[in-house]
Formats: sequence, structure tokens, C-alpha cells
Amino acid sequence: MKSDNYKITQYSVSSILNYVENSQIAIPEIQRPFVWKGEEVRALIDSLYEGYPIGYLIVWQNSQVRVRGFGKGGTKKILIDGQQRVTALMAALLGKEVLDEQYQSCRIRIAFNPLAQTGDERFAVCDEKHEQDSKWIPDISIFFRRDFSFRQFEKEYKEANSGEDFTPLEESVDTLKEIVKHQVGVIELSFLLDIDVVSEIFIRINLQGKPLNQEDFVMSKISVNEEYGGDYIRNCIDYFCHLLREPSFYQVLQQNETDFFNSEYGQAVAWCQNGEKNLYIPSYADVLKVVLISYFGKVRIGDLVHLLSGRTGEKKGLTKKEISKKLSEEAFEKLGAGVKAFVCEKNFKGFQKALKKAGYCCSRLLYSQSVLNYCYAMYLLMDRQGIGEEEKESLLARWMTMVMLTGHYQSGGEGTVLKDYANATEEGFASYLAQIEELKLTEEFYDSILPDKFASTTARTAPFLVYVATQCARGVHSLYSDVTIEELYKNKTESYQILPKTYLAKCGYKTREIYGQVANLTYISKETKDIVKRKAPADYREKLEEIIGRESITASLQENGLTEEIFTAGEKDVTKILADRRKQMALEIKEFYKTL
Repeated sequence: MKSDNYKITQYSVSSILNYVENSQIAIPEIQRPFVWKGEEVRALIDSLYEGYPIGYLIVWQNSQVRVRGFGKGGTKKILIDGQQRVTALMAALLGKEVLDEQYQSCRIRIAFNPLAQTGDERFAVCDEKHEQDSKWIPDISIFFRRDFSFRQFEKEYKEANSGEDFTPLEESVDTLKEIVKHQVGVIELSFLLDIDVVSEIFIRINLQGKPLNQEDFVMSKISVNEEYGGDYIRNCIDYFCHLLREPSFYQVLQQNETDFFNSEYGQAVAWCQNGEKNLYIPSYADVLKVVLISYFGKVRIGDLVHLLSGRTGEKKGLTKKEISKKLSEEAFEKLGAGVKAFVCEKNFKGFQKALKKAGYCCSRLLYSQSVLNYCYAMYLLMDRQGIGEEEKESLLARWMTMVMLTGHYQSGGEGTVLKDYANATEEGFASYLAQIEELKLTEEFYDSILPDKFASTTARTAPFLVYVATQCARGVHSLYSDVTIEELYKNKTESYQILPKTYLAKCGYKTREIYGQVANLTYISKETKDIVKRKAPADYREKLEEIIGRESITASLQENGLTEEIFTAGEKDVTKILADRRKQMALEIKEFYKTL
């Protein structure tokens, strides 16, 4: 970058803090929230105390950049690099609360030991230990208050620590107070620089520190392009993801972001203030990935960068610059449409309704965020194809179940996603799903392949989660109880071995491959557990009959894919009982799938 595009100036820490307090330095939306941990704040204060440099800040004056706090920059200096350090100084020295990544207010207090000798810990993130130790000052911000009196402090400190050597006290406090005079280099960028250039500077700087991932890069690229509504698109993504986690934040945004909430993007996320519990909680990276698949037919975030930059494609009769501008405009238009579709209440709730139709009643049952992203992308694709609500719900429930049962995304990865998009677009989603069902969900699959999957000893396998989801959707009651599987699973009840490990060991089966396989697992209520107590079924049968009756036992066993053979099982019967249940589990899924 040419030297006439910037100048380097020295500012004291005190001057910088005054600029921030007087709103003369603002943080642009291409920056990230305060992500430093308390220990990083402590290290910064320690560096200043020791007289070490803390790096350059980079600022830029531009009246058109949207800033956090909110609105546009006006005559403010826009902080392009140094947010974490400036925010840390505000928190530690001035006692200001900060907003963390979840937009929650928090205080970071740095404790100080003015009597520390060489080698001793002088600064620390304040905890209960420092609160109770009179040698430690729990919060250094007291030294930077206008009404601070060293003599009063000295008197009280000596009274609380009688018998100590107070020789270093005054010098330590003076050194601490002097850190606000420490000079910090500030690179001031010319107001003539284009916003894309400044964004590129920001990205390059961060690549040298904590690297931005590709999603961060795209979010920066989106936010700086106000000509095509990038600032609103960025806000829509960011605020939507935060509102799902913290609906009360809506009131703060509504007061400070009037322009945004009067826009179509603001109206699209207004429903989030209701605070409903959601199965699917996406991050901004998830939003980008889903929109990229469903609206662009792409899977790599790098492709979105090229599209938004207008770097691909040809249009006859246009210059290279005109082509770039046109393609960029089209990409932003498509991105905006995709984001609005993603956050749309009807789509977002419809997708989760489809998941619940398939039995996914709680987030604990969901296998992976990537699978959810791919499935929501297919749901939005169906919406673009004009498929009705009930049909979308049915198709998505079948798609999710098929994906989980067959490991549809496990082998092909991104290639499979692209293939799904291309085929579902060309043939129609319903037709494409029917082809996959015919190919993968065959009689052989249900009779042989799927039962074998239930020999797994891992309860977090996708097929077993499908089985539990099937039980939840059907309202199956837990073994020997009126409490449903759904209720127990939502309450994070641990699985129970139908044929307990100790009993199987007596039968000669001591390996996890037998006692630990998922076909030997079920869920039981606390009251039932008090009766069975991990005994062999034959040992608790009599007491169980006294409490719930023989007919109820038979019905409960049948509902859970079992027979009364478990009460008479001997050494030769164990493998048959487990094999029969594996087949029964597969059959129950097969029958349930037909109802979807």
C-alpha cells in the first residue's frame, strides 16, 4: 500500500480510551465481537505494566461505513484493527461491561498484587481466591477513577495487611497508573481509500493473528457492499442466529437498528422475538452453506466469494468491468433471496415440523449439524419448486430418515450434495427421492443390511437414532411403564441393557459385542429401574407381575420389539433373542417409513 494512503501517529492509552468513551472511535460491522478470554486481558495489562509494545491499531475515517453501536461512521475514526485490545482496556481499566460473542454483557476484572516481588504473580483474572486475599486488589479499575486517593488507599491497605513489607507499594501503584500514558502506534488510513481495499486490509491483518475462516471472509465481503444491500444481508444473518439463542436481544436491536427492522430483512426475522424452542440452531456459517447449496448449487464457500466479486461467467456485448458488476449484482440478489428464504418463519418452522414428523423430538436425537444443513437446503429447494406444505413435510421426513439409515452423505461428501442438487433440480425432488428409495431402501436392506447395523455397540450411530426417533413418533411407551420413550429421551435418561452385562457373563458372553450392542438397549423409567435393578429378567418377573400384571408385561414387550423369551433365556438363546430384536427394529422402521 502506498505511503500516502496512510500515516503513523502515536497516541497514549488514555487518549485512545477517551476517543472511545466520546464515540470518536467506532467499531465497524466487518469486525468480530469481543472474543478474548480473561487471561488474554491479564496478559495485555501485564505487557503495559512492563513497558512492552502492544502492537499498532489501525483506524480509518469514513462517514459511510456502518458501525457497531449503530448507524454510520460520520466523523468518527473507524477501528479497523485493534478491537480486542481496545475493548480489553475499556473492561480492565475503566470497569466497562463488554458484549461477548452471544451478545451477553459481562465484566472482566483483573486483580493486582502491589507487593509482588520478582517472579511472583502480579496480575490475575479475579476469582474467589483473590477476593479473599487482602494482599490482592480484586479490580484494578479503582486506580483509574477520578476520585481515587492513594493516601486513603495506602491507609486501608496497610491496615488490612499488617506485618507486610510495604516498601514497593507506592512504586507499584504509580507504575500501574502510568500505563495510561503508554504510547500506542496508530496507523491512520486515508479517507480516500475504497471500502473494498479497507476490508482487504482487515482480512490480511487478521490472517496474521487468529485466522479468519472462509465464512468470516464472506461475511466481511457481504457487509461492505451496501450498493447491493450487503449490509442488510449481513445483519439479517448475524441477528437471526443471535436471536434464536437470545430472543430478548430483539428489544435492543429494535431500538438501535430502526432502519434495518423497517426493511424486509428486519421484518423477516421479527418472529424470532417470540422465543420458541427450536431443534435447529444454525450459526452464520450454516446459513451461508445452506443458501449456497439451495440457491447457487455450490458447496465451497470460496465459490461464493468469486460469485459476489463477479469473477466468473461471460455476458455478450459487455465490457469486463460491466460483466463483473452485473454478475456481482445478480449474486447479491440471489444471496438476499436465499437468506430471506432461510430465515422465513414458514420455512424454518416447516422444516422443523418435518423433522418432528420423522420423530426427531429433541436436539439430542439429531446426528450432525452438517446433515441438518444439507436437509434444510433440500427443503428450501423444494420450496423453490413450489411443492405444497404437507408434501414438503412428508418428503423431508422421508429424506432425513433415508439419509440417516443409509449414510447417504458419509461416503460422497460434497460430491453427493452437488449430485442431489442437480438431480432434484432437473427431475423434481419427489421423483429423485423415489429413485433413491427404490435403489437403497430395498427388501434386502431391511431384511439384512439394516439389522446388522443394530449389532453396533455405539448408541450414537445414525440407524439407532432413527429407531429411537421412530419410537418417539409412534408414541411408544418405555419398557414396563406408561412413560413414553420420547419423555425419557428428552430428559436425557441413560439407556438400559435388556439382558444385563452380569447376567450375560454368567451365560458365557463377556464381550461388549454382545452385551453392548444397541439391540440390547432400551429406555426405562426410574420406577421400573427400581424394580428390575439390572437383574436377569427371570429374577424380576414375579415382582413385576405383582405390580403391573402379566398382560401389561406382554403388551409392553411387544411394543418394544421383544418377546417373553427374555424371561427364559439360557446360554443358547441369547444370540437368537438379540438377532430377532435386530430384525424387529428394522421391521418397525420399515413400517413407520411407509406412513411418512
